[in-house]
Amino acid sequence: MQQNRTPTRSSYYFDFLCDIVWENTPDADESYEILLLRQLHETPFYPLVLNDENRASDGLDIRDAYFDGERGGLQAPLRGECTMLEMLIGLSYRLESLTAQSRWEKTPREWFWVLVDNLGLDYRSNRGLSRAEYCARIVSVCHLFLERQYESDGNGGLFPLKTPGNDQKRVEIWYQMSAFIIENYPI
Repeated sequence: MQQNRTPTRSSYYFDFLCDIVWENTPDADESYEILLLRQLHETPFYPLVLNDENRASDGLDIRDAYFDGERGGLQAPLRGECTMLEMLIGLSYRLESLTAQSRWEKTPREWFWVLVDNLGLDYRSNRGLSRAEYCARIVSVCHLFLERQYESDGNGGLFPLKTPGNDQKRVEIWYQMSAFIIENYPI
């Protein structure tokens, strides 16, 4: 008996997320980028610092946008925690909004890859790794980020700073982002 290979609603949603941050190519299923995006989408985001739950809300807003736009206002059947991928996309939209109409303006897609690069997960930095090693690295980096085990200047996190005013491990993501923009993209 042949199994039904029709994509589920969640796989359509994953494709929607991928379209936001990555240009799909014919060899997409074999790429390291898709491996990264899948692993980020399989990793739940959880806040440890007060008000970081707002970043989870931003990520969950992506679901609402999908079901309102792509599905004609249907009730969102996806339940569960915000994923790292959703949170990063939500944060990318916030970055786009904060830098709009400035010389630093970027699309959410461009901001997403800045965040991936800041985490050290871009493929260029991991070129010598096998697919399995790269996947293990993604899991490890996400764990270090979620548990706030990166350096006090933000290196290893989303927003590394040259001159941090505070230990970035204790600063909510929104304020880390603000400091990063001020330091690197003065508006």
